[in-house]
Amino acid sequence: MTNKIAKTIRVLTTAPVLAALLCTLLLLLLPGSFASTGHYFAALGFLTAAPLLAYPISVAIPSLREKGRDGQRNLAVAFSIAGYIGGFLFVMLDGGTATEKVMFGTYLISGIGIAVCTLLHFKASGHACGCSGPIAMLALYANPWFLIAYVLLTPVFWASKKLGRHSAAQFVAGAAIPVLAILLCSVIFLPRG
Repeated sequence: MTNKIAKTIRVLTTAPVLAALLCTLLLLLLPGSFASTGHYFAALGFLTAAPLLAYPISVAIPSLREKGRDGQRNLAVAFSIAGYIGGFLFVMLDGGTATEKVMFGTYLISGIGIAVCTLLHFKASGHACGCSGPIAMLALYANPWFLIAYVLLTPVFWASKKLGRHSAAQFVAGAAIPVLAILLCSVIFLPRG
């Protein structure tokens, strides 16, 4: 029973699901965060739909299915980064707002950070990254009270440990990557004045 609870927590807190929540909350709570409604829907496509495509593809293609969970994770990272690159280019070339640029820059740097960690055989938690980034972004741009949502990382950490997915160090590294990326992107993309 506890394994089912842990799996449910992990499904509900995947990066694409929380990216959709982030985009929607930014749209509702921070008027002007997207250059247009079209940019909001594009963000959902790049940050949610593109990464989720990895899962049905990893099941549908036998050679990918044979690679198991590690193959699925690697494919998900690749699809996520492709979506992040596409989204970043889109907002840079189509007049995205500073908030959009910070958001996509953060996802892009975070995705690359997770990929580099994976290549170095250190599985920084993509789940922690996907939870921490939206919380930090909402706290920084919408309302500092969103920092309270970091409490939600507790069940996510428990689920990761219960299912043997990540060590504490991998979880903390995953949670730290997007915070550092947001700070960097804020310096680069936010107007000074």
